[in-house]
Amino acid sequence: MVHRGRPCKQFGCLVGLLGTLSSDRQEAWVCLDYLLQMQDKTVKADESRCLCEELNNPGTKTQMETCTKIGKAVCKCIPPAQATDFLTAVLDSLLRVTPRRARAVWKWVFVFLVECRKEILQEVPKILNTLCAYMQQSTHRPFLLRAVFLLARFHREPVISSLLQKGLLMDSDTVELWRSLGRSILGIQVLRCLVEKLNRAGNNRRGTDSSACEQHNRQTALETLTITRAISEVVLSLGSTEELRQLLPHLLPSLLRWASETLGEERLLSPTSSWRQLFLEGWVLEEKPCRIFLSAIELVLGKCVAQKWMQLLLNRAVWARLEDPLAHPEGVCLLSGVLLRAGLVSPCLVKNLLPWLDSCSVKLRVTAAAFFAELERAERELKAVKETAAEVNSWRRNMRRRS
Repeated sequence: MVHRGRPCKQFGCLVGLLGTLSSDRQEAWVCLDYLLQMQDKTVKADESRCLCEELNNPGTKTQMETCTKIGKAVCKCIPPAQATDFLTAVLDSLLRVTPRRARAVWKWVFVFLVECRKEILQEVPKILNTLCAYMQQSTHRPFLLRAVFLLARFHREPVISSLLQKGLLMDSDTVELWRSLGRSILGIQVLRCLVEKLNRAGNNRRGTDSSACEQHNRQTALETLTITRAISEVVLSLGSTEELRQLLPHLLPSLLRWASETLGEERLLSPTSSWRQLFLEGWVLEEKPCRIFLSAIELVLGKCVAQKWMQLLLNRAVWARLEDPLAHPEGVCLLSGVLLRAGLVSPCLVKNLLPWLDSCSVKLRVTAAAFFAELERAERELKAVKETAAEVNSWRRNMRRRS
């Protein structure tokens, strides 16, 4: 018998254990009903009796429907603080159930995440970590990805922030989670949230102490690189290129900003870093920070423009020039020209780049000056072409009159 003073700490675990058995065992549902009564969360007697009777029906479809009804009735009774206890108990049961019952177990998880979405807001990071801990069970990966999708559907910001906390060195599971979100209907929303985070990065600097400023710069560099890696994984999996094109006036300046800011930098961390940071530093040294941002720009443009424009960028060695501090302005001019010819230089893009001309960052001022110099050159060239065309048309009209 479960005593009332056990449910505050143990209630979530017990509900999880009994709930996964209730799909095909009446006894488990009866025990669960008693447990709810002791928690003062009584399910109506008529509802309980009907659910028990439905469990006797051998039809798989009926049992699955009953499982969903039971889940909805019970999940609302779980205290938010015990959400992770409940999920851990439910997910642990997957190690001991048949494939048929596993579907019922996952029904409980999905129902819980949907029905209790408002109550579990504060527990989202813990819930996400619990789900991620089970990613190694390959047979259940599609269900886990679905669970993370549901969590992100109702709590996009906390889920994205929690995934970013896993850092720059993403393991294969984290990469798969980003790509899964990119493939989903939430893909462009997730990308928009990441772009906003990249825009805000480094804007909360406080104090003038040089050591504190250096630490802030290192943290900002790691933060922006982590966000950019996430952006790359999401973009790689996006289905809609049109929505990506609409986001480009905000996404491109964000990536180009940090590519410019990290131009020529080799190291992110000091020699006194911890062993983990030193390991991370060694990994980053294999690929310069600037190159990571430029690779993301290349990936984004590859989704937005025709292959002929990407080939032109490659033929003119634009990516190599953008990474070279001495050739960077020339690379920006070439990039600007290709974007203009591809129809991607919108008023919104120009508006987002204009403030760089007055930036306190010399690197951003150089980048902006090169970008707008190319636009002005192209405008003069277009004006000259129009004037030449007007002269040709005038000459033709005169020739017709004479003839």
